[in-house]
Amino acid sequence: MPFPLHLFNPQNFPRLTARRVTLVRFVRAIAGYAAADAADPDDRGFLLDPTFANSHGPAFGISGPDGANPAQECRIRVMRDRIEPTAQLFPEIADAGLVTLVTPAAGSALNPAGAQPDTIVVRAASAPAADTSTLLKLHYGSAAGPVIAECVIRVHSIHEIPVKGHIVSINGSKPACDADKVNTFTTLVTNANKILMPAGIKLVLDANILDTPVMGLTTNNTLTLSPPGFAHWDHEIAVIMRANPQPAFLNAYIVGQIQSGTSINGTRGVGLGRDFVATNAADGVYPGAQTGFVMYSPDDLEAFGATFAHELGHVLGLEHYGNHNDIPGDATIADNWSMRNLMYNYSNLSTGAPQDQVGYGPHLISPDIRRGMFIGIKRLAGIVQSNQADTMRTGFNNDAYLPV
Repeated sequence: MPFPLHLFNPQNFPRLTARRVTLVRFVRAIAGYAAADAADPDDRGFLLDPTFANSHGPAFGISGPDGANPAQECRIRVMRDRIEPTAQLFPEIADAGLVTLVTPAAGSALNPAGAQPDTIVVRAASAPAADTSTLLKLHYGSAAGPVIAECVIRVHSIHEIPVKGHIVSINGSKPACDADKVNTFTTLVTNANKILMPAGIKLVLDANILDTPVMGLTTNNTLTLSPPGFAHWDHEIAVIMRANPQPAFLNAYIVGQIQSGTSINGTRGVGLGRDFVATNAADGVYPGAQTGFVMYSPDDLEAFGATFAHELGHVLGLEHYGNHNDIPGDATIADNWSMRNLMYNYSNLSTGAPQDQVGYGPHLISPDIRRGMFIGIKRLAGIVQSNQADTMRTGFNNDAYLPV
């Protein structure tokens, strides 16, 4: 029996929202902790700023070679949402002089089976003088078939940040990681770089870890926020970060623990950038503080690798993400994108949907989910610091990580 079919123009019916239907999606090639060769695609929104490329869909970053650093390879997976597994899909790079298609070979179809099904591997072919983009296209049926999906690859030159590690003894008491301080800092930097490399940021640790004593704080082996008798909650942060900062480095301080009120280690760290510190008077919010960051002795070197990267984000100028900025006009919301973001306020996400879908693995000690590790790369209207990679790279160019 025939039935009537009615087509509605959404513009004439405000309560109807127009939707785009995509046959496939580009997603992380892995689950769990970040990997330098498995970027987290920025899939917020659909249309891209024309400075990136005339494209639709997600975007991800990759670092080009610069002589001292090899070209970065990156895996990205194709998720077949509305297309059969037997359909042949052929990836293509628009500018092969900028990015090389490694797997599958040019002109070949994706393999929907195996240990890494429908996975594309690309490599930066050159290091551009300025950040440059190209398109990853997915053809249906043949290498010359119709394009059913696009993804932008943003190629960055590598910005290296030298790091000086400090083990802070407070009132004569050292943090637990002092016994293995070189390995602790080395592993933290390695794990932070897994997150940062898609933004073209690389930390380089100086082998000489400094023992930095601080006396006269409220509690042994403890950084106390809002210490009794002081007007500013961060008085002790300023004392620690003024302790022997090395002029040509990002200075990273590890203390035994951080106390805020009655909470021990509820705050993992605090990061301050050069511009922010330089524009605050000695009696300001951060009285007499220095550039750098402080964090407490890590109990999970992967989770704290993300904290290391998060605090570096603050040093380079990034704010918190996900409706916690208190910035007028900021359109971010506390959704799954926000929870995925490296700059989300919370280090551990409570278990339960949608937190379990963030995909960065459980904390080794607590029952919570590790913080997100996604760095935004798109320019989106209404979202403050939408292109977080660009903000960080601008901070680097302005020496935001160096002491004042």
